[in-house]
Amino acid sequence: MRPFFILFLFSAVLGFGFFSCNESKEIQAEESFPTHPIEVNIKEKGAGKYEMELYLPKDFGFQIEAPHRIFLSGSEGLKVTSAELKLTGPTHPKKPEYFEYVKPLTFQVEGKGKLQMEGKLFYCNFLKNICIPAKVTKTFTI
Repeated sequence: MRPFFILFLFSAVLGFGFFSCNESKEIQAEESFPTHPIEVNIKEKGAGKYEMELYLPKDFGFQIEAPHRIFLSGSEGLKVTSAELKLTGPTHPKKPEYFEYVKPLTFQVEGKGKLQMEGKLFYCNFLKNICIPAKVTKTFTI
């Protein structure tokens, strides 16, 4: 009887340990993906020509060597005819693996309608010393 009691006690403690561990992982996962601080704006530069500006607050930066991806698509009569969506800009003076700021991205459209921007951008918080991929989705009316 004693070996069964020890086995039962051992499995109960082990099972409780796994349960607690999984619960803490769920909380950590929710905390590690806050909303991103990236701001996106577009400006008209001429007939059908636009610039997209990406901003981060002070003490943040976009990674230079990261696989950033940005996609533009039009709907409701808008068609994207060309786009230069590669992040460029000067390197950060104190952190050379990051951009100090990102130069505006250029694109051209035909017609009027909605512009959908979807992207995966990699940014870092210098104060917390962490880098995070952000899913960015934004819709503009042109």
